[in-house]
Amino acid sequence: MISQSVQNFIRENSFCPEYLFKNWESFLDLLYAEGGRISAILWWDYCDTLQHLVSVGSGGYRDPDNEGYVYAETQFYKDGLEGKTLDEIKEYIARERKTGFKYEGKYRSHHLVPSFYLSEK
Repeated sequence: MISQSVQNFIRENSFCPEYLFKNWESFLDLLYAEGGRISAILWWDYCDTLQHLVSVGSGGYRDPDNEGYVYAETQFYKDGLEGKTLDEIKEYIARERKTGFKYEGKYRSHHLVPSFYLSEK
């Protein structure tokens, strides 16, 4: 069960139906402090509309604060994260953001942003 404070954070900070936040680290800190966990991460590529043409992502959401940028949904996904600690999750995210994603040598990530699936456990 998601705590009321986590529900409030989601309502006030998520700008799309997926749990996608500009301040995703604050979300994780609150979620884990309240006893919640994530089960999976879906990656989004934050890029300007011109970069979107060579992005690993496709479709997605316009940045509500900057119309020239989009959050493009990728096909990169990591599940099985229920047993990971907050530090392990943050380390995984930092590593993937640093490395980035490439697809067929032509498409690449620009600025990866995670969205989260919450654990039911």
